[in-house]
Amino acid sequence: MFRAILATGLLLTISNAHALKCQSGKKTLYTDERRCPSGFTISDTYGTGSLSVVGKSEEVKRQEAEYLNQRAAEQNRYQAQIAQAQVRESQQQRSTAYVCSTFAEQARALEAQMRRPNYAQEQERLKREHRSVRDHQYRNGC
Repeated sequence: MFRAILATGLLLTISNAHALKCQSGKKTLYTDERRCPSGFTISDTYGTGSLSVVGKSEEVKRQEAEYLNQRAAEQNRYQAQIAQAQVRESQQQRSTAYVCSTFAEQARALEAQMRRPNYAQEQERLKREHRSVRDHQYRNGC
């Protein structure tokens, strides 16, 4: 009697699990439950499919872990590159701000000299120099 129960239990655990195909509109759901969830109807005859669950081998798990580690390393390198680019950009902005302030100082000094009484030749030289400084400001986006 005990052997019969044990044999029946082994047969139940060894046999394939049954899968149920449920549909709702264009959506298809395969389940190992005995009935479909709400909103779904049975598509095929009850319990005709078989459901197979295969575990991953150690080699596949190792490959997946290796891939995920590579992706994490790539992401870290990418983040480091972004940080370096942001640092370079902020340094460039500070450098540009310094250059712009220098040009603005030069332009103000030339304008102050141009307001003073000067000879015609000196006034022309100051105008050319002032125009050159303003051109440099424009080229540097000041």
